[in-house]
Order: sequence, then structure tokens, then C-alpha cells
Amino acid sequence: DLHSFPTRRSSDLLVEQCMVIMTESGYIKRIPATSFRAQKRNGVGVKTQDDITLATIRTNTVDKLLIFTNKGMLYRLLVNDIPVGTNSTKGTAIKALVDMDANEQVETIYSVYRGTEAQFVLFVTKQGIIKKTPLSEYMGTKKKNGIAALKLKDGDSLVAATIISDENILLASSGGKLIRLDTKEIGISSRISMGVKGMNLGDNEEIVAVAAIRDPKDDIALFTENGYGKRLRPTEFTVQGRGGKGIIGFKVDNIRGPLVGIAMVNDEDLILLSGTTNAICIPCSSIPVSTRVAKGVIMIKDNKVVSVY
Repeated sequence: DLHSFPTRRSSDLLVEQCMVIMTESGYIKRIPATSFRAQKRNGVGVKTQDDITLATIRTNTVDKLLIFTNKGMLYRLLVNDIPVGTNSTKGTAIKALVDMDANEQVETIYSVYRGTEAQFVLFVTKQGIIKKTPLSEYMGTKKKNGIAALKLKDGDSLVAATIISDENILLASSGGKLIRLDTKEIGISSRISMGVKGMNLGDNEEIVAVAAIRDPKDDIALFTENGYGKRLRPTEFTVQGRGGKGIIGFKVDNIRGPLVGIAMVNDEDLILLSGTTNAICIPCSSIPVSTRVAKGVIMIKDNKVVSVY
């Protein structure tokens, strides 16, 4: 969500709300959150830079950015140390900010808020593997030097990392299925372990997103590659044991395309959909609350949705 809140001071740093944007080519920048303006759904959005946006995070300049790579490494960077850019600028190469190997690529990023009470980092891979590790194991690394974060199987890759305490989570697959898990039932693993099976996937299916259910009043917003979206109530999904197949949340087809992202939202939130050429920021109040069998409505035209934030 893209809520705004006042600028304030913490120690000697001015705390400012901002957006951190990472692109497919490994560039990163921070821009003021006010750079995003809400538009009506079913529009074409606004033109983005030539590089495809892979991740957009709302954060603050005093928070820490966790950078996870395809080699299972973690790098930590103060958000304030990310150069400021604009919607149209390319940004700075991440490899210029942290000491990554030449053949190492960033897979996902996550911002840890100062003073967070979360206890664990939850990792989710494309093949449905999940791992829960104490957050404290990752916060002592030097800013530029990486540490091992998790062990990946050959052919697998990290989809997302999020911080949790004991809330339920939802894993979503490209086939439109969701599974709700109780994170209290997931055992604690070490930094270099591989994790356990979270969701059993079908042929040509992979995990695309994870969302933590922190407020039971929030809805689940679901979006497909061809720009369709809808909202569901969390009560549509009962808690299952890990390793299950989940249930259909969005019936995907050739018109709508595969599921690409989910987010927990309420009517006051904004959601940013980044496509191959354009991006659109829409109020979540304009996304209809419907049922698991509903087909959804168009959110953005003439674009393949790449990321949802």
C-alpha cells in the first residue's frame, strides 16, 4: 500500500517516506512516495523507463533494505544510501552499492522497518519451498558484505522474503491457486538450510507471491498477467497443512493469463501494478470484492503485468 505519513526526525537522520524501485537489469533508486498519483482502473497507466520494474517497496530513509540474490546470499543496505531518482531516471546499479560477485543477480528485496517487532524472515521459492529463520541472524551483517541467507535446489529460485511473527500466510501459484498456512506450524530453520515444502504444485505451475494476513479486515487482491484483478475475503481460504495443493482463488485462462501477484489491502490503500511498458497506481476501493469463481475486471490495458505492490 502507498499510504502517506508525516516526515519526522530520528537521531541525526531525516526520516522520509519513499519508494525503492528495482529493475530487471539490476538497477535501483529511491523516489518520493508523492511521485505516485492514483488513476482510475481500466486505463493504460503511465510510461515507465525502458527497463522492466521487478520490485517496488514503500519504506523510509532510516530503514534497512535486505537484498537477496540467486546464490542465496543476503546484502544489507541503508535506504538512505540509495541514490535519489525520478520516475524517468534509470537508477544506480545495485552492484555499485554492495560487494556482489560479477555473476550474481538480485532476485528480491525487502525493507525492514526500524523498531519492527517481527521475529522471523520467511522465504518462499518458485518450487514451493518455505523457510522460517530468526530475523536476528540476518541483521548483523556489514552493509556491503553479504552472508549466506538460504540454500536453493538446482533449478529453484527465490520468489519473495517477508518478515513475520506468528500470523497466517497465503502462498499463491501461477495457476491461480492459494494455500493458507499457519506460520506457527512451520519449524525454525538455520540460515544455510533449504527449508520445507509449503505447497504442492502442478505441472508448469510455480509460486508467484506470498502475503501475510496481519489484519483480518483486509482483503486479498489478486492480479493476472493480462491485467485482470479482483478482491477476495480471507475467509474464503481455511488453514491447511503445508504441502497441500491449495484451492482456486482466480480461474486463469488464455484471456486473463496466469496469476502474477497478490496483496493484502483495504479501501484506503493504493496498489501499484508495473507492466512491461507502463505502470498504474489505482485505489483499492475500485477493485471489486467478489468470489473465487469470479472472472475479475481489467485493471490496466495493453500491458503484461510484471509486479504488484
